[in-house]
Amino acid sequence: MLYMENSIGKITISDAYLRGLTEQTVMQCFGVSGFAEVRLTDKLFEGRFSPIEIEADENMLNISVHIGVMYGVNIPVVVNALMHKIEFVIEDAVRIPVNRVRVFVDEIIEP
Repeated sequence: MLYMENSIGKITISDAYLRGLTEQTVMQCFGVSGFAEVRLTDKLFEGRFSPIEIEADENMLNISVHIGVMYGVNIPVVVNALMHKIEFVIEDAVRIPVNRVRVFVDEIIEP
């Protein structure tokens, strides 16, 4: 949960809202086939239970996304576009600056 306070009052932004917004943004990006599945080794060794990780650090967000891309797309272009799109959408929706967006390509999906 993120808490903000301004002249109007207190604002609470849930993690579920941020995850949902990030998920919608990722699925609308060209070249992304979906999220990478979380394996048992990811849970045990990395402590990762979701393909989307959002951390709040001093009123700034750090977002990590694990995705799969379609075979044949230019991976650096897709990742760069996705990073900028996530940053723009989150900052526009909740007015909290995004410190870093990390995109991990875990799978390449063949048609």
